[in-house]
Amino acid sequence: MSRFALPLAACLAALAVGGCSGTPTVQTGPDAETIDGKLYRVDNTAAQLVYVDPTVDFSRYNRVLLAPLGLDNVEIIQPDNSSAPYARKRDWELTDEDRAALQADYREAMVKELVDKGGYALADAPADDVLQIAAMLTQLAPNAPKDDNQSRYVGRSQVYTEGAGSIAVAVAFADSESGEVLALSKDKRRSTQQWGVNNRVTNRAEVRRVFSAWAQQIRKGLDRVHSKDAAAE
Repeated sequence: MSRFALPLAACLAALAVGGCSGTPTVQTGPDAETIDGKLYRVDNTAAQLVYVDPTVDFSRYNRVLLAPLGLDNVEIIQPDNSSAPYARKRDWELTDEDRAALQADYREAMVKELVDKGGYALADAPADDVLQIAAMLTQLAPNAPKDDNQSRYVGRSQVYTEGAGSIAVAVAFADSESGEVLALSKDKRRSTQQWGVNNRVTNRAEVRRVFSAWAQQIRKGLDRVHSKDAAAE
């Protein structure tokens, strides 16, 4: 299997929620890891998995169509608190209120980075210059029982954990008109590693921080393919 390093590959890796752990390189040759022989694995990215179509000119896309954050198949890894004084009374699960908050926070982070900071326009319908971005939350691994009366005992003392937990997402970048997938990424991030109070306010703040980090990576990737200044702020 051979590999080639291109400026385009770096752009695509960053676009696909990546960032870099080295020089992004797209696998090539008969042994390259592909999806349907079209999307090629990109090595040396910070994201867990990145696949791209290296023939696509992403600079043609000047607007973005944001799909709502997908929450249909979220795996929830229950916290192991069996020996803790705040041991859960029921399993951690997503309510309708939780889902609405996650979708609102995701969209807010994307709009702030892409529109407010990046100057990209949001589209409300497919067009030839519109890139569709569809993210799906795939896993939540909270570090403590949910902050409600059904999950934590009434009169409990404050709960302290080493961060809120971890969250994983899969993102598809597609041509909005044809629906053809141009890049795929899968990534997982942990919240802060510092010990602190674990409650619904701090947990939501951590989720917002992670969404903002992912949105910033996407914005910087778009900046690179449009030759904008993508220097860290």
